[in-house]
Amino acid sequence: MRRAGAIALVALATQLASCGRSLTDSECNALLDRYVEKLVGSDRPGTTAAELVELQKKAREKASKDPSFADCRSAVSRKKFECAMKAETVDRMEICLL
Repeated sequence: MRRAGAIALVALATQLASCGRSLTDSECNALLDRYVEKLVGSDRPGTTAAELVELQKKAREKASKDPSFADCRSAVSRKKFECAMKAETVDRMEICLL
């Protein structure tokens, strides 16, 4: 029984450590892409996949020049990121990121 308890403790410690981990640049970009996807889905329902990819590309280009987007890694917690990435609507994403 002791071994099972130790394994559970290690698993919990690993989970807690990953919660505090800063986002990576690719995670920030994935968050932006998802936001654009949900925004376009609500504002322009007839948008094709190719148009969506182009809009995401343009959003990443703009974001790369925006100093506030550079703060994404430290400003967005892992919990907020995970919530936003699971959100079904742009409004829910925004609530997660508050």
